[in-house]
Amino acid sequence: MRILYDHQVFSLQNAGGASRYFYELMKYLAGVPDAQTELLLGISGTVYPFRRLPASKAKVMAFGESLPPGTLRYLVNEAWSNLRVPFLGKMDIYHPTAYLRMPMVRARRVVATHHDCTHERYPELFPDVKKVLWARQWMLPRVDAIICVSESCRQDLLQFYNLDPAKTRVIRHGLSPLPRSAQAAANLRGRLRRDYVLYVGMRAAFKNFAGLLKAFHETKLHRSLDLLVLGGGPLTAQEKALIASLEMSDCVTCLPIISDELLAEAYAGAKLFVYPSLNEGFGFPPLEAMSLGCPVLASRVSSIPEVCQDAPFYFDPADQDSFNRELVRAMSDQDARKQVIKRGREVAAQYSWEKCGQETLALYRACQ
Repeated sequence: MRILYDHQVFSLQNAGGASRYFYELMKYLAGVPDAQTELLLGISGTVYPFRRLPASKAKVMAFGESLPPGTLRYLVNEAWSNLRVPFLGKMDIYHPTAYLRMPMVRARRVVATHHDCTHERYPELFPDVKKVLWARQWMLPRVDAIICVSESCRQDLLQFYNLDPAKTRVIRHGLSPLPRSAQAAANLRGRLRRDYVLYVGMRAAFKNFAGLLKAFHETKLHRSLDLLVLGGGPLTAQEKALIASLEMSDCVTCLPIISDELLAEAYAGAKLFVYPSLNEGFGFPPLEAMSLGCPVLASRVSSIPEVCQDAPFYFDPADQDSFNRELVRAMSDQDARKQVIKRGREVAAQYSWEKCGQETLALYRACQ
């Protein structure tokens, strides 16, 4: 069975949950005797080690990073890929990594993965919303099967699109162990003055980072704790202005680019990880935090309670008082914190990329 993955998500990011997902699928399939995967990576600076996969099982067609992630890299890789595709022959499965199908690919079956309906739920938050929705409206009815990363994600998909439920399948992501590092731990300690609450990832409006800043201020926790912000790029001028208006400039530390080692040490050392998002299709960060013994405070919305189950402290992101109240409880209720930590490790242990790979392979076979 020949399976083709394309460049799309890797043209737009060097790291991220979607990129990790496709790397883990190829890694699993490299151990399947009758599976051969091929990746049209093109120009890429991905942090995931595709080139370390056995060449006999995973053919990676790639160049070095001569262009940064974004539209230009996407267009160059799209042109190169379409020139290369006619020489590849017919695939058994074509699994696009985003919501556009390369027109020159010949394949018996096409499988798509749907991650979330955030654009559909909050169109006003995305300048590219028309382009994204057009791509989904065009492609999703035309594929043979759709993987949804949670049941919540699947229900959203069926709400917004007129699709046959029979061609949807829930296959949840796995969880990658993050490597620990004494050097990274020392580097992190050198950047912080005090114990800290942790936020990880992008800070688009639906991620509700502003709500966290307000809660951190209104509960007075900023007087005794730092807020550590990892990944997602540098703080914007608007974010800096909000932080300054709340008189918290000296207690918010942002590290815009991080390694997995530093991320692991940040989870392990945090007093609390907060996941205040308004919408998620799956959500890796709370599971990562749980796996490293960090208590989690999360929004009780969309897929988060499904994925994280009864492990975190929960709050209503539409109610700032609820956010403030549960933030204080998550920091002060020591008995509840112990239970949250214990249950969090149990829940995180349920997610494996091997299971995700097995279920995805079964879907590929069912499509043939």
